[in-house]
Amino acid sequence: MTILWCVILLAFTACQQGRTPLPMRGMPLLVEGLESPDDIIPTPGGWAYRANVHQQGVENPWPPIESTSIVLGSGADTLNISYRDYIETEAGGIKNNIIRAGKEGGLFDSRLALYSVVVPAGIELSDGGRGVGLPGTLGTILVIEISPDVTPGQYSFEIGLEIDGRDYGTVPCAIKVTD
Repeated sequence: MTILWCVILLAFTACQQGRTPLPMRGMPLLVEGLESPDDIIPTPGGWAYRANVHQQGVENPWPPIESTSIVLGSGADTLNISYRDYIETEAGGIKNNIIRAGKEGGLFDSRLALYSVVVPAGIELSDGGRGVGLPGTLGTILVIEISPDVTPGQYSFEIGLEIDGRDYGTVPCAIKVTD
């Protein structure tokens, strides 16, 4: 019987290897004169990237930030996820990634939690806050901090989503650190 429990425990812990809940923190403060295209701006439709918010009569200096869509789950528990799967930045930078989750019939009174899997050294992830979507959707800001010591190159990791304690799996992310 003891051997059976050891096998079950080993199988369970092997599945959890590398899985780290993301700590909550506030979004990076906006600093006047140091605008970045992926600064988070409040809009009537929820949070948006500064590059995607246009003021009439003012030229936008940045190209729009594109998000990708992916489906997690199946059947009645299918989630539609929108997020940035590829980001370029310099070492020492902080980038924001708006992650939105929607489901047929909506997600009301639900809790979203993020976790990471196999994040490379020198890259720190945190959950920057909630309330980024339209009614019936869940969302958060993934804050990505790149150490100034990170060697230029492309780094991959995965972000997992749990809603109301149910693990929906992970989405792939890539960070290209430039000189």
